[in-house]
Amino acid sequence: MTTQENRWEHLGHAAEHFARRVARDARKFAERVEAHVGEFTHDVRHERHCGRRTSWAGHEGAGEDVRRVFQDIRGVLAAVLDGVDEFITRAFQDQGEERWARVVCNHDVTCGKCGRAVAAGQEAHVRGTAERREFRCLDCGVPGGSP
Repeated sequence: MTTQENRWEHLGHAAEHFARRVARDARKFAERVEAHVGEFTHDVRHERHCGRRTSWAGHEGAGEDVRRVFQDIRGVLAAVLDGVDEFITRAFQDQGEERWARVVCNHDVTCGKCGRAVAAGQEAHVRGTAERREFRCLDCGVPGGSP
């Protein structure tokens, strides 16, 4: 087996391990969401069966509020999947000049241009590798335009 084949085999094993871990975490997440939905359903049934039906009067829009919450959850999940897709795309791109990506920070960082703090949960621009990353706040942007 050549060195190149060894690298591809190693990469294949790493990708399979990554996919298994993500699938395991997704399964755990789905189980937790299912438990929360069950608790919510139980609470709603309890309210209705305890003769509190009158408390639903004037709350016809509550269903819309719940739908909005689930739309937000869908948005968060879509952002996570987009982030994984971006990561995979960047991991397999040429090692030339690295591109900037707009991300939601998972820890506090400092803007490389102005020195301002960017808190976890806020958006910023990033480029780099696991060894070296450069962050820019949204106000400073990226050199040469947006990513």
